[in-house]
Amino acid sequence: MAKYQYSALKNNTQVIKGMVEASNPREAREKIRALGYTPTKIYIEQSLSEQPYTTNEEIIKNSSTRKVTRLSLQEKIMFTSELEVLLSSGIPILEALQTIGLNSPKWKLKEICLNLQTCILSGMTFAQALNALYSKVFGPVYTALVKTGEDAGELEATLRRMLVLLNKQDRIKGKIIGASIYPGILILLMLGLLILFSKFVFPAFMSVFTFNGASLPFLASMLVGICSFVMNFWWFIILAFGAACGAAVSLFKNPYFKSKWDEFILKVPVISDFVQYINLSNFMTVLQISYDAGLPIMSGLELSYKTVGNYTIKHRISNALGHVRAGKTLTESFQRAAAIPGALMTMIATGEKSGTLGKMLHDAAEVLDKKVDMALEALTKLFEPAVIIIMGGVVLFVAVAFYQMYVGMLGSLL
Repeated sequence: MAKYQYSALKNNTQVIKGMVEASNPREAREKIRALGYTPTKIYIEQSLSEQPYTTNEEIIKNSSTRKVTRLSLQEKIMFTSELEVLLSSGIPILEALQTIGLNSPKWKLKEICLNLQTCILSGMTFAQALNALYSKVFGPVYTALVKTGEDAGELEATLRRMLVLLNKQDRIKGKIIGASIYPGILILLMLGLLILFSKFVFPAFMSVFTFNGASLPFLASMLVGICSFVMNFWWFIILAFGAACGAAVSLFKNPYFKSKWDEFILKVPVISDFVQYINLSNFMTVLQISYDAGLPIMSGLELSYKTVGNYTIKHRISNALGHVRAGKTLTESFQRAAAIPGALMTMIATGEKSGTLGKMLHDAAEVLDKKVDMALEALTKLFEPAVIIIMGGVVLFVAVAFYQMYVGMLGSLL
């Protein structure tokens, strides 16, 4: 049995030091936690000067001071996954954050771990530090669920549930990107061919027409004019595209326009299914996670409400929340607000009656995930032919223009 010196937090505020006997560092940590303390540093008594853990001061000295304002979905998954694994292994939150910060290849995660450690050492809980520093980076749903899990003493379980939600979002994002690759390649190939023709083919045809004093046919003249404009004023096209994107972003920030657009998009076949199912899928998944984490049903509903992006669907769910506040059951509230499809209502009603609401919410979320996959597949099957038709129209226009050039050139030679 070795003697381990330690530093620990008492009630998350007071720093205390002491010594315990244990056969390994993990057993030492367990003994310290059994005393009601949160260990922050452990080292063998005989090697006090050779501390195996880097101190917080050293991390501050060596870390980046850049401000983190955004994390990618993959970075959130990486942070949550590593933290969940370390906490499940019995490692205290401070040591877990220190380990992630030291070993992560991402400077953003290093900075986040450092700042969270500093706040925890100053007396905050992990949830308080996360909410104070990075509520916008991780989002209100993430921070609220972390607080619930920490209060319930099952933070690692809550992080495991959060990984389910993050991985689902990553999977849907990957499918959307995958569905956009093929049309994107077609558009790039078409642009490349037009540039190639503008550089080498069109000048040859035009020199023949100029030499013979003939004029270009209408479609050929239009094609040459378009290509010439693109080649000479490409910078203007880029600026116009950027201005259009900026205007679109401003429009979608306007609540009135956004509400009207969301109402319109739910009337478009195929697209409406995808939008509805993806919003309800996120809503149901967060509701199931918060319910399993022990959050009151009303708090879980309010938290899940924040994940809905479509104004029309959000309004329906808001009405359902109003019915719940008035004392109605979850099933009755959803029915009155017409917020959930009928098939899912049966599952929720069964869960409320049998006391297995958590399982039924989980099953409902899985059903919605499958609906999202089906809607995305239908959208992809519709989108690709539409792009091919558009590209076919462009190719037909170019082919007819070339035909007119060719016939006109032969006529001018004869």
